[in-house]
Amino acid sequence: MRPDESGGGQPGVDVLRYAKEFDPVRDTGRDTGRAAAASGGDDGYAEDDEVYVFDDERLVLAVNVALKTGRPLLLYGPPGSGKSSLAPNVARILGWRHRSFVVTARTEPEDLMWRFDALRRLNDAQANALSEDMAVYYPRGPLWLAFEEAGASRSVVLIDEIDKADPDLPNSLLEPLGSLSFPVPWDSGRRVTVTPAQAPLVVITTNDERELPRPFLRRCIVFELSAPSEEHLLRVARKHLGARYDETLARQVAGALLNFRDRLDDGAAGPSTAEFLDALKAGQQLGVVPGTPEWQVLEAVALRKRRDAWDHRA
Repeated sequence: MRPDESGGGQPGVDVLRYAKEFDPVRDTGRDTGRAAAASGGDDGYAEDDEVYVFDDERLVLAVNVALKTGRPLLLYGPPGSGKSSLAPNVARILGWRHRSFVVTARTEPEDLMWRFDALRRLNDAQANALSEDMAVYYPRGPLWLAFEEAGASRSVVLIDEIDKADPDLPNSLLEPLGSLSFPVPWDSGRRVTVTPAQAPLVVITTNDERELPRPFLRRCIVFELSAPSEEHLLRVARKHLGARYDETLARQVAGALLNFRDRLDDGAAGPSTAEFLDALKAGQQLGVVPGTPEWQVLEAVALRKRRDAWDHRA
């Protein structure tokens, strides 16, 4: 079937009918260009957390499976495929809170729950001002906050680039995400808990730079996003640019991006959707179009960057 313009289908995939808790069709979006012109407000472009093109019904189903099973949703895919921007948009459509945590090589297993502020405690001790409340020395992480606030509103928690961390980190999430409970660090007799009905949706992204532990994978709903196609890029551009959308220019820029991506060596990450939007907005506002000397420079600084040895005189 042919996907409709709202992003309700995927070529070669039948329409999937089931009882949806999460349904992006409810998100009518906004015509950012007209809204800005009417209000005299911003520049007329939507932010990344304001729009998301769900043009693969299998992804919508994967989100719903994660919601109904209470399992984390693990997203694979090349840079720019929309892994990190999925979570805030799911939260926006559901009307839930959004919290995020970017994993680094220095991330400790407990950081998603809490972080012990040893420096503050040392300073208080030296000033003879130690607090009797140990909670002040344990800033809460995104999972603790999501569990704690569940009575008021559910949350979508993004754990971004989990493959950057030590292998112990994924396994450390098995208990809190499996039992929806973890001990208070300064009082092992107390636990932070949340009911399944109020549990957060945890979205985890990976660039597949490190193999994740099998016990962790078994406890996740796994979905792989594809590199954006031309039609996907155009749908994204329509939503972001609203009344400022120029079909001819958008196709030219998308074609330039895909042509460059196809020329890259195997394994090299091509320009992302965000970089496509940067080039499109810049070209639109500066009057720069593909095929001109000015475009060769814009492509080099906004799309190609240092992905290959570029020469704007070529």
